[in-house]
Amino acid sequence: MSVQHVDDILFGYLIPNLSGARFEALAKVLFAAEIGEGFVPLGGMHDGGADGFLDVPVAEGKKPGTFFQFSVTDQSRVKTKIRQTIEALRNAGRAPKQLVYATNISLPKQDVIREKVFDDYEVLLIVKDAEKLKQLVNSEPRANEAFLEFFAADIMAVKHSAENLRGSVNQFVRDPTVFAFLDYELKDRFARDHLEDRILDSLIYWALRETDPVVGKYLSREEIAEAINAVFPTATSVLAPKLSARLTELSKKSMDGERVRHHKSKDSYCLPFIMRKQLAERALAESRLQDDFIDSIKCRLRAQAKQSLSEDSERLGASLVFDSVHDYFVEQGLVLAAYLENKVSVLSISDQIVEQQVERVLAKSPDKDRVSPMLIEDGLNVLRGVFYAPSDVERLYLGYLSRTALLFMTLQKAPKMVEYFNQMGGNFRLLIGSDMLVKAMSEQQLPPERRQVEILLKAGRELGAKLVLTEPVVDEVFTHLHAVDLEYRNHYLPNEAYLSAREVSECDRILIRAYYYTRFEGKKVAWDKFINQFLDPMALRSKSEKGRRELVALLVQRFGMDYLSREDISSGVNQDEVNNLAEKLVETRAAKNQELSYNDALMVHAVYRQRKLHGEQAIYDGFGYRSWWLTKETRVLSHTVPLVIKEGGVPYIMRPEFLLNFIALAPKAAHVRKSFRDLLPTTVGLQLGQHLKPEVMHQLLSGTAEWASLSPERVAVMIGEKVNRLKHDRLKQYVAKV
Repeated sequence: MSVQHVDDILFGYLIPNLSGARFEALAKVLFAAEIGEGFVPLGGMHDGGADGFLDVPVAEGKKPGTFFQFSVTDQSRVKTKIRQTIEALRNAGRAPKQLVYATNISLPKQDVIREKVFDDYEVLLIVKDAEKLKQLVNSEPRANEAFLEFFAADIMAVKHSAENLRGSVNQFVRDPTVFAFLDYELKDRFARDHLEDRILDSLIYWALRETDPVVGKYLSREEIAEAINAVFPTATSVLAPKLSARLTELSKKSMDGERVRHHKSKDSYCLPFIMRKQLAERALAESRLQDDFIDSIKCRLRAQAKQSLSEDSERLGASLVFDSVHDYFVEQGLVLAAYLENKVSVLSISDQIVEQQVERVLAKSPDKDRVSPMLIEDGLNVLRGVFYAPSDVERLYLGYLSRTALLFMTLQKAPKMVEYFNQMGGNFRLLIGSDMLVKAMSEQQLPPERRQVEILLKAGRELGAKLVLTEPVVDEVFTHLHAVDLEYRNHYLPNEAYLSAREVSECDRILIRAYYYTRFEGKKVAWDKFINQFLDPMALRSKSEKGRRELVALLVQRFGMDYLSREDISSGVNQDEVNNLAEKLVETRAAKNQELSYNDALMVHAVYRQRKLHGEQAIYDGFGYRSWWLTKETRVLSHTVPLVIKEGGVPYIMRPEFLLNFIALAPKAAHVRKSFRDLLPTTVGLQLGQHLKPEVMHQLLSGTAEWASLSPERVAVMIGEKVNRLKHDRLKQYVAKV
């Protein structure tokens, strides 16, 4: 889901003349999209003066403190409307601490209004005028989609303005994160120099920091895994599978001495004294640096304040700045790292984004009712100073944050990257190969979490991707099942009592292997019952049309696929070119299978036809081509080089590993943000970044320099080219494999 930019002309046409009721409806839609379930709309005669409130986890008996008011009141009556809202809330028995006031007009001198409201009511006012609503619509994908849906009829009525929605660069182009990440991924095709091992080692040490063999305090492997998951939950899919191997390696004696001690009788682990001492010293040094950073913020606040600050105000202001710095690194880590490392001189730190971070921090703060508008302004000025002209202590601390932020990028756990790939996944149109479907069918006896192809296909579907099942592929899967059934009954069934696991592992039929692995695990499943999971065994053996229809029904329902007949998939395809390619493929197959060769040739040309049919060559949103053949087939590639060049140099096959690693296994962006925010200010968060090698950091930052030298339009084109390469790169090594 990309952001379709709403320009000033269109926004100015739609917003100013809204009625009060329609603006209230729009505002509720936008804030629900931005905030999510935390926003609770109110309405009717008994709403107590508010149009909504923020439902945050609070202690039992405590009432919500953040309320929303949506109004089309003209500028001269804004102050009165705000006062009436606060008084109405109090008269209704509510205790507002923060009021978000949204209006469809531009509102100047907001700082004056905020200070007056705070002085009179001790309520923190957040103003969302027309300009800020436009920024929200053009930066938040869900709000953008909600806005366009809300005004769909109006936009259709003004065709000229609607045309301005097309061809605009998306949000990922206006920031170097995606550009630099893709550049890094394409250069770093092979092993990551055991980066994940070093990160996992650090987390193991952290989990074991309070163990002590003298008093018999150990942790089991499961307890270590739980501790790591608690501090770094979004990385467990990458790190957890390596835990046992790393514990075994760390327990070995080395020239550096003992690192982890394994108590074999209890199968538990602890740290020897020297390791605990080193970790404690390092944690103490980083804790002191963090304290020095906070002291530096307080010094800036005292220098910035127009009047002397109380100890409580100084603490509140320092906390606001401290949390906002970390929030900014969560959202804009690469931008800040590039700026602080002097890699890009033209980058500016957006005041708008800084203000948004401060607002988010305030919304979550239990002390928001004691933070005055003046203290907020002072905090914003301090933030600018910390970012633009950091002291030595501040620069050192920000350097720690930079490295941890970049580490999250290399682990594919930066929030912006997750959002980018999730939105990309919703645009795909994937023609699923027969090999992928056979593999998915073979996984049905496995636990759900181990069904990689099923995870891959369902994740794509849930994001909005269109999965396409074609008639030629159905024919291939049906023929494959028929051959598997014959081979089992003729060769394996007569010798079943004598088969060993080793002999079964040598079978080249994945479905036969899956069947026997199920039996070896103690599940006594008859072969016909195994086949009946997919279609009627008798219909398969008779090659009846009934069996084909059953197979189509199963695949379409299980994976949420669209079905295209052979006629549909062949429409618009040059049959002479398909036949020529098929003849070349026949010669490469030992069995000289003409049907399979023709089907492969047809799929190749069908992908290019789909791209043209949907105008994908003229979409420059940074997500690259939508239509691909999802398969591990490689035989056809060597015969289609001239065709690929003719079609612009972008192949037609997407590697399943790309979809699995970047999209199917990606956590939710909200989970990544929470994990990152919770981890970053801790000593373990600061320590993790030190495992990022300088050359990796410089490689990531070098992408920002190239990004800054290009226009947004050129960046959009290059991002599309880079991600297209990543989709089909056959040399790229991945952690999770299909």
